[in-house]
Amino acid sequence: MAVNRFDASSERRELGRLVRQLQALTFEIRELRKHEPDAPELAAKERTLEQLRWRLANVARRAAADDAAANG
Repeated sequence: MAVNRFDASSERRELGRLVRQLQALTFEIRELRKHEPDAPELAAKERTLEQLRWRLANVARRAAADDAAANG
């Protein structure tokens, strides 16, 4: 499968966006645990964090495979 520059940079942008979302959500969760450990939204944010981690892993694998195909 041929990868053009647009596709590769698009995946890199998506990786960057996911990393920023993970960082922000991790901070929010840390603050909630500190100040409101029984906050009802804590469990929802933790589930969202886990989903973002899986998405990041998926996009990173796809980007790595595309890079290998483009360079191999």
